[in-house]
Amino acid sequence: MSQSFCLLIFASLSLITESFAQSDSYIIKPTPFSSRIYNEFSPVFYKGGIVFCSDQSDNSLVSYKDDQNRLFKIFYVTRNGSSGWSHPKLLAKEITTAFNDGPVTFNENGNIMYYSRNNSIENSMKNISDTSNKLGIYSAELIDGIWTNIKPFTYNNPLYSFFTPSLTPDGGRIYFSSDMPGGYGGMDLYYCDRHNNDWDKPVNMGPVINTPKNESFPFACKYGKLYFASDGLKGFGGKDLFYTQELNEEWMVPEHLDSPINSTADDFGIVIDSTFENGYFSTNRRETDDIFSFSSAPIEFTTCDTIKENNYCFTFYDEKQRLIDTVPVIYQWDFGEGIVRIGKEVKHCFAGPGKYSVKLTIIDELTSDTIAKQVEYKAELENIKQAYINSDKIGIVDKSISFMGVTSDLKGFRITDYFWNFGNGFKPGGQFINNTFKKQGEYMVKLGLFAEKDSLGVIPKICVMKKIKIN
Repeated sequence: MSQSFCLLIFASLSLITESFAQSDSYIIKPTPFSSRIYNEFSPVFYKGGIVFCSDQSDNSLVSYKDDQNRLFKIFYVTRNGSSGWSHPKLLAKEITTAFNDGPVTFNENGNIMYYSRNNSIENSMKNISDTSNKLGIYSAELIDGIWTNIKPFTYNNPLYSFFTPSLTPDGGRIYFSSDMPGGYGGMDLYYCDRHNNDWDKPVNMGPVINTPKNESFPFACKYGKLYFASDGLKGFGGKDLFYTQELNEEWMVPEHLDSPINSTADDFGIVIDSTFENGYFSTNRRETDDIFSFSSAPIEFTTCDTIKENNYCFTFYDEKQRLIDTVPVIYQWDFGEGIVRIGKEVKHCFAGPGKYSVKLTIIDELTSDTIAKQVEYKAELENIKQAYINSDKIGIVDKSISFMGVTSDLKGFRITDYFWNFGNGFKPGGQFINNTFKKQGEYMVKLGLFAEKDSLGVIPKICVMKKIKIN
């Protein structure tokens, strides 16, 4: 007699995603220290102020008014009250040459600087327009308020340009632009990793990033994002700003920043604060290069799902047991690995996701003969398709809790951004983040995720939440 059995599963598989498209969610305006006469570009944060490049007069003994011979210097402005700025001044005379200086990048402590300048800095008028005097990258160290120990970058070459350096926040990698041989045309983006207090050989970022035209002005910010300018990737025209990220040792296809940051003019040299909400960028939409500030609208997720628990425990029973209820029988369930359960209805918990085989044999209790052929059921169990937050559920006031953002079986959802909300709005973060709660109570921690754009140019996003109790 052929018998069957039913599998009752107490789990629900569902995935809710939102769609997110860029809109005019930025407010931009020119900075007070940008003039309509001179060029200002490539802002970076430094000690509460902004360091940038400009061809405005630096009050040095030699200055040049001819547009083609204007030389760029490194200037510094600081906040003057809540809304004002100081008058720009040279960052440091000890790094100022009679030629082009900048752009610049600093380490996190602000005591190490890498900057571009012409390689030959002899004070000779005939060299000002000399195209053979290539740009190189140099470093300097701040000691007792003086920039000293000025050194050339290991891979500078008098035949090619090396410029627009950008250090990662941890100082372990430097990005820059160069026209050295072996690239894809024009200026390409490269990086060097730091090991044993020295820089590894330059690595070209490859054809996903570099084009036959020019890629330059990289900015490496927190959580692995890299912003840069390109006039070879598809944009609004001229140089446009893009960002990318290294995922599983591959570079993400660059994302184009929408208007009003990008325009039909040249837009380049961006810097963003640690919250990803405010920053500055360079543009020539007013015919000279100017520095604009921008602020972005807060990131919001309209719905956040409660995290579901994976359940691998099931109840098994023989739905046709009434056909043989006049005969005393034994129901033997074989779950593999030596696990055998007896009964008309049994419960079993599998170890986790995977492929399993369950066998049922019905035996005559009096004769021990098999009165029903062995029935085999094959099951493939999966995790619930969701994002979830891996952390402790209970914490202590003023003691840090570690959180990890994880996805389970979200095929095709390639994460580009993590946003965490600990009760004060969504803020950008990484896969791992720590938080300290200041008061006792229950908190709803939320994790929002952005993924790579789909074929329609839409950015999928999902959000989950988890309750945390703080004692």
